[in-house]
Amino acid sequence: MDESRVRPLSRMPEGTKATVVRLAGGREFQNRLVSMGLNIGCELEVVHGGGRGGPTLIAVGQTRLAIGYGMARRVMVSAGPGGINDLNKRRTYRR
Repeated sequence: MDESRVRPLSRMPEGTKATVVRLAGGREFQNRLVSMGLNIGCELEVVHGGGRGGPTLIAVGQTRLAIGYGMARRVMVSAGPGGINDLNKRRTYRR
């Protein structure tokens, strides 16, 4: 796995497809996410980014999940085929 492509879910822009590679939390945290259907190897799409501390809405198959910022920053994901370079191209900057 190319570590340069791994980011917290909370930092992924809307429309990004990614795969969960690590759940950086304790057993209870991991069990909670697994019970919601979010586990290692799971493919997801960011429907709505959390921005500055808000919840992140993701699609896992036909299911939509809202993940709070604290949890989303501990879910490590790998970006789709374009990797981080593709993500950086999609960002829009406002001045």
